[in-house]
Amino acid sequence: MRKIFYLLMMALPLMASAQTTAPLGIFVSQSQGTVDWPTVREQNDLEFVYIMATTGATTTDARCLTNLVQAQKVGLPLGCVHRYDRHYSAQGQFDNFKATVKGHHMDLAPAVMVVPDNPYDLNIKRLDMLLQMMEKEYGVKPLIMASQEAYLKYFSLERYGAYHVVIVSNGLKFPATRYTFWQYTDKEQVAGIVEYVPGWKLHLTYRLADVKLN
Repeated sequence: MRKIFYLLMMALPLMASAQTTAPLGIFVSQSQGTVDWPTVREQNDLEFVYIMATTGATTTDARCLTNLVQAQKVGLPLGCVHRYDRHYSAQGQFDNFKATVKGHHMDLAPAVMVVPDNPYDLNIKRLDMLLQMMEKEYGVKPLIMASQEAYLKYFSLERYGAYHVVIVSNGLKFPATRYTFWQYTDKEQVAGIVEYVPGWKLHLTYRLADVKLN
């Protein structure tokens, strides 16, 4: 009975889940093209950036390395994102991510983006292995980045309770699940970036320090 109660609570919003506060951050990938990082830093009230790094075991974001170097130069705290692909082994995906970000400074815990390709299963065992490898390498649990639907289906279980979560819920509605970060839009306008960029907000009960690397 106690376990059932805990699982139900994990699937419900936190008491203050509709409240977000600074810092505001962005999620940048090759979709944004060339980024003018000095302008991004100087003309926006941003506190962090997450940069798309890798997908699966073979793909690297075309702008990843440039974005990493330039974001670090302007002093923006940064983290990197890996998009999980169930078709590749956990080891192959981990190796791809590690090799891509090696030698580049990261301030924040890595994030694993989970986009289930319905109607296929997620291969949760393989994903768990990848999460564990990330934690062992970087000394902190990676963020789990998923939609509300994917969170409720896969990650509202007790064993994921210690993970910080990024809920991708673009639009005006607040997440209906627990979260640390909320991707509230994929159409944020930021000085220094021509294309729209996903914007992230931090839940009121967390600090950016909660996801910093040790």
